[in-house]
Amino acid sequence: MNKLFIVAGVCMILSSCKQDKAANESAGIQFEGDTVVVSEHAPVLKQIMVQKSLQQEFSAEFKTVGTVRPVSGKLAEIAPPFAGRIVQSFVRLGQKLSAGSAVFELGSSEFYEATKAYFATQSANELAQRNYSRQKELAANGVAAQKDLEQAESEADIARQEFEQAKATLQLFNIDAASLQMGQPLKVVSPISGEVVKNNLTIGSYAKEDSEPLVVVADMSQVWVAALVKEKYLGAIEHGDRVEIYTNAHPEKVIWGTIHYVGEMLDEATRSLEIIIECNNTDRELKLGMFCEVHSLSSPIKAIILPSTAVMQEQEDEYVLIEIAKGRYVRRKVETESVDLESVRIISGLSEGENVVVKGGIYLNM
Repeated sequence: MNKLFIVAGVCMILSSCKQDKAANESAGIQFEGDTVVVSEHAPVLKQIMVQKSLQQEFSAEFKTVGTVRPVSGKLAEIAPPFAGRIVQSFVRLGQKLSAGSAVFELGSSEFYEATKAYFATQSANELAQRNYSRQKELAANGVAAQKDLEQAESEADIARQEFEQAKATLQLFNIDAASLQMGQPLKVVSPISGEVVKNNLTIGSYAKEDSEPLVVVADMSQVWVAALVKEKYLGAIEHGDRVEIYTNAHPEKVIWGTIHYVGEMLDEATRSLEIIIECNNTDRELKLGMFCEVHSLSSPIKAIILPSTAVMQEQEDEYVLIEIAKGRYVRRKVETESVDLESVRIISGLSEGENVVVKGGIYLNM
């Protein structure tokens, strides 16, 4: 029974192919490999329009939207490294700070313990180093035993490492160990130069070590604009290209930027790539989080531009039809790039001066 269905299906397909072939022949169309032959009296000839491929000046462009971000390393979110109470504030909104400037003081028992541990390791290290020096001197005079010298050397090495570790722990929090004193509050400093753009300090309030940043410092003299570019427009951008930025706040004013980075990972869902545009922001017209319009226009180049109707798709490949003689057309595989909704740029597969079917090619589809 199944064999009968299979045979019937094959017969139907063969019958359909014969019907298509017969229809094409009756319309005056024949296929010879990649060549399509149309008789001179075929009605379909009236539907076909041919255009000579000519090079013209072309500037690749794209438009998209972007979001203003801080330059990497130019924004510091300052939170307390230890739990404690805010003792003093040194900043206000809009204040300019240099790297290392004091932001606030924190009274913290945890910081007191860290300070105590630092001075304890410092004292132990000094004692161990003096003992090691004394044992070396005794050994040189033949008084000390070799095992006492080796033990003193080992203890000095361990004490030195513990002291260096305690000092490194303080340096993680930008604490100047040289000026450290027992019992003093922790002075939290800004790691970068910039402007105070957020200040949630309240003197006397208690802050946990995992709390949200109390102060945000940002260098706004330069900012980044992060934008997504569709895959088909990637040929229009290069590192270093100049880009126009427009904002809703000043829609008529052009803010110039430079493409700082072109991403390497395409978003499979949106078929888009992130680019980073660096902008001078000395006028402070770009605010963090602001949406803006991005417009790029590359330097003019010579390129073959055709109507998008000239290009046909077959699975993964694109092709055009080349008129080699009146009524004879050859399929040619090409590589293209979208210019706009109505035009494409031919990247490869076509030479200048060839006659291309730009309208009606669908009627000659094999």
